[in-house]
Amino acid sequence: MPTCLANQNIEPLLHELLKEGGATPSEELITNLRVYLWELYSWNRRINLTGLKTMEEMAVKHVGDTLTLIRFLPEGVHHVLDIGTGPGVPGLILKLFRPDLEIVLIDAIRKKASFLNTVIAIIGLTGIWAEHCRVGPKDIPRHLPPEGFDVIVSQAVGPLDELARMARPLLSPNGLVIAMKGPKVDEELEGKMGYLQRHGWKTGIIKTQTPVSSFQRNLVVLRRY
Repeated sequence: MPTCLANQNIEPLLHELLKEGGATPSEELITNLRVYLWELYSWNRRINLTGLKTMEEMAVKHVGDTLTLIRFLPEGVHHVLDIGTGPGVPGLILKLFRPDLEIVLIDAIRKKASFLNTVIAIIGLTGIWAEHCRVGPKDIPRHLPPEGFDVIVSQAVGPLDELARMARPLLSPNGLVIAMKGPKVDEELEGKMGYLQRHGWKTGIIKTQTPVSSFQRNLVVLRRY
C-alpha cells in the first residue's frame, strides 16, 4: 500500500461509519475499504470518476450509502446486479462487506469498468465482475445467472420506470429491484406510480439515513406481482 496512504488516516472515520451503520469492523474489511478509497482518490485525480475530491468525502458518501443498503438486503440473496455502478457504489463496496455474494457491476462508461477491474485485481476479489455494458434488449451482462438476479440495485440510473424496464428481463422470478434515492423520492414516485402499477410492479419505500452525515436516503423497493 502506498506510504502516502498512511498520511490520510481515515481509519477512525471508517470505524465510526461502520459502528453507526451497524457493521462489524474487521481488520480485513478496514484494509480493503482503505485500498478502495485510495485507488478511487488516486484515479479520480487523473480521470473523473466521482465529484468527491477527498478520501474522507468518498468514505462518508460512498461507504455511508452502501451501509444504508446492507441492512435491508433480504435473506437468501446470492446474485446481485448493480446497474450504473459508477465508481462501484454500491456494488463493489457491498462485496467488501458481503464476500458471500456474487455481484456483477455494469456501467456504460469504459473507464469506470477499467477502474473497477483494477480494484478487484488489487484486492484479489472473486465472485465479482465489472463489465462495460449498456443494459438493453441487445446488450445484457455476460455474467447473467441462469435464473436471473436475486437483487438488482442502482444508485445512479435515473427514472424508476426506466430502471424497471431494464431490470425486468434480468430479474429472478422472486427477485426485487432496489433504487437508492434521495429526499425527493415522493415527487418522483408520484409521476411513475401509474406506469409501475400498469406493468405489474408493487412499490415500497424504506426511509433511512446515512451514518455520520445523516443524509436522508430512501430505498425504493420494486417487486413484481
